[in-house]
Amino acid sequence: MSATRSAMRLHFPLLVCLAAAMSSAVITSPIKLWTKVILTQQWPKTFCSTEHCQLNISYWTLHGLWPDKGEFCNSSWHFNATEIEDLIPDMKKVWPDLLNPSSFHFWKYEWSKHGTCAAEADSLNSQHKYFSKALELYQKVDLNSMLQKANITPSDKYYTFSDIEQAMENFYGVKPKIQCLHPSTV
Repeated sequence: MSATRSAMRLHFPLLVCLAAAMSSAVITSPIKLWTKVILTQQWPKTFCSTEHCQLNISYWTLHGLWPDKGEFCNSSWHFNATEIEDLIPDMKKVWPDLLNPSSFHFWKYEWSKHGTCAAEADSLNSQHKYFSKALELYQKVDLNSMLQKANITPSDKYYTFSDIEQAMENFYGVKPKIQCLHPSTV
């Protein structure tokens, strides 16, 4: 990667995945379907630059809580928004459906694809437990504040990939997986 391509503006990282193993609560799958869950966050401005949504969100949002193995583990366990009614105000803020802000489609998809697999663990074995844990980990990780403390803020300033990765690794004690969409590919 050239020097110009190894630096990026903070408004271009798409997803940051942090292993939830850094959580004080260890979550494991009893039948060993998966070994860890991954907390995934996204920078909405990048998503919206490629998908043409019109949200004005200037903070990292939750994208999902994904077991490291398995997808769509129980097609008969349908999403039911009434099971998470008390969580919906927080979810609309930190886990928004960027394409359809007034719908539950994104959460339904995340439950079907990832939640039904995560539900193998007793601590995640209901929609309420799954979505609550994701919200809890989002608050605990607080990626927005961590990056600000490292003087990495959304702006036109460029940051090297290694600066962002190192700041996260130093703070959290785990190596993040960062997937980026470079401006030249938008």
